[in-house]
Amino acid sequence: MNRCLTVLAACCMAMPAMSQSFQIKGKLGRLKAPAKVYIGYTYDGKTVFDSADVDNGNFAFEKPVAYPTNALLTVSRDGEHQTFFSANDIAHLYVEPGSIVWVTSDESIANFTSNGSKSQDDYDVYLKSMEDAEEKLSLLTAESSNTLQNDVTEKGLAAKRAYMEHFRAAMANRKQHMKEFIQQHNDMYITLDILEEYAGNFIDFREIEPLFNALIEKTRTSTKGKAFEKRIQASKRTAIGAPAPDFGQKDTDGNRIALSSFKGKVVILNFWASWSATSRMDNQELKQIVKPYNQKDLVVINVSLDERKEQWLQAIADDKMSGYNVSDLKFLRNEVAELYNINAVPQNVLIDASGNIVSRNIKGTQLSEKLAGLTGK
Repeated sequence: MNRCLTVLAACCMAMPAMSQSFQIKGKLGRLKAPAKVYIGYTYDGKTVFDSADVDNGNFAFEKPVAYPTNALLTVSRDGEHQTFFSANDIAHLYVEPGSIVWVTSDESIANFTSNGSKSQDDYDVYLKSMEDAEEKLSLLTAESSNTLQNDVTEKGLAAKRAYMEHFRAAMANRKQHMKEFIQQHNDMYITLDILEEYAGNFIDFREIEPLFNALIEKTRTSTKGKAFEKRIQASKRTAIGAPAPDFGQKDTDGNRIALSSFKGKVVILNFWASWSATSRMDNQELKQIVKPYNQKDLVVINVSLDERKEQWLQAIADDKMSGYNVSDLKFLRNEVAELYNINAVPQNVLIDASGNIVSRNIKGTQLSEKLAGLTGK
């Protein structure tokens, strides 16, 4: 399974500098016109997206970049315009200012080998170190089509929950491999990208800040390094142990639901969206976890990052969601999500009866055990 770094993530590893050109010179077997190779990457907030013709397997790019950057390449065999990168035939290739990178493959660019980029050589070392962890996830992905069908019977929900426990264990194993690589290779240009992926959508600054500070100065003081450091500092405002920021947002009937009105109760903030399949699956699991509790002990506030009210309401009905359902229908700019530094779903925040954040993004058995401890049940 291709679980490489986030699509079009830029890897900034040098001090801010003027852009320089890099070159890619490639050979894809005997692939002929009208085939095209597409490239996409970002740096300094700029997005570059372009294509090159293929002539008897040969193609070339010359583009600007300011620091080592992870570019994506894919092939359109019929020459038709590509608006996205197919996960089945995609190459992640690090390019660097002033580099000439030679790329060789058969007619599938996913099988490429390269030389001319030190960062790509480092990235290959990283991929090699992750092979075992990625294989375990690949096996679970193959299993998911049979396990995660739309079965809401007790037996079906139990199977989904067991699958998710296995999946989370495999993800934890993958993260441990990533952490070990970060610790052992803090001088590599690519390590900041790996650290950002490892940190996830919410940064636990107690763990991430020491890892970041161990990176070489050239990385930490780069444009992207400084931006990531700002994210670390911002995460401290809603970290575990901090008072949960109060908010008010309207429910499906237009009534304002305020967090402060539930002081003295344990609260789960469940950030989800109707358009997120993983969110919908988590909703079913969450219902089972909170079933033993009543509203005197535990309140669930489902914060939807939806944009269309009809889709939001339909998903609530379909999932038979318990608790309070709120949204300002501002999509990813939901005001509660921004307050809690949420930029992807599903995520959750657990708040104790004193109004303090006690955990973030724990699920399954971990969440059940934490709730039991907080409520004394």
